[in-house]
Order: sequence, then structure tokens, then C-alpha cells
Amino acid sequence: MPYRPEKDFQDLIASNNNIQKDICSVLEMDYKDFKLLREDAYINGITADFTLFERNKVRAIIECKGGAIGVSEYVRGIGQIFQYKYFFENHLSLKNYAFYQNFNSVLVFPESVLISGIIILWLFLLLFASMCA
Repeated sequence: MPYRPEKDFQDLIASNNNIQKDICSVLEMDYKDFKLLREDAYINGITADFTLFERNKVRAIIECKGGAIGVSEYVRGIGQIFQYKYFFENHLSLKNYAFYQNFNSVLVFPESVLISGIIILWLFLLLFASMCA
């Protein structure tokens, strides 16, 4: 299933222990020390899709994108994870969270985004090649 709306993809992450365990594995953290907080508010009115805690400290801030996104929404997601990295570097939290030194800012999306992204990139390269010819 491509999880077209972002909310459906967020719901899947929030409710599926196997996906949560996979996220912990990628981040090299223990699932038993893990807590996931959804729709967490940060400075400047920014709401992260998830804040991931390990032993009550922020280990990662996660931005999700659904399966039906274009290039601009994908780029926006990249910008959001850079904002989250800035929050970590400057210890910015409305709730006075402590951050782990090995903090990660994460962009998560279904594999359908990769497949459509590859097609878009391929079409762009064809267009670019034809313009250069």
C-alpha cells in the first residue's frame, strides 16, 4: 500500500511496533528505552510529526511524508529536518527537552516516493540531455 495521505503513514508508524523497532534499529537504539511522541510543538509554530525519546532525552525528531508527494514537498521535508538539526544544535525546545549528543533528524517516507522520485529524476535527466544536445 502506498500510504498516499501523510496522516495514514503517520498512523502506521504510531501503531506498528515492527516499524518502530525498525526505526530504533536504524538509529542503533534499544526499543525498550524508546518513547514516541506524535505532533510535538517546537519554536516558531513548528510541529514535528514525531519526537523520539531514549531514556527521556530527545534522540531524534522525525518528519514524515506520504506517498503522494511531488518534488517541492520532498524538498520541504529536507528543509524541515535541517530545522530540527538546528533545534538540537542550539538546544531549542518549548518543553526544555534534553537532547542526546548522537541526535538524529530523520525524514521518513514510503518506498513509493523513491520509485516516483527515480522516475521524476530520469525524466529530468532526459529533458536536460535533450536541452544540451
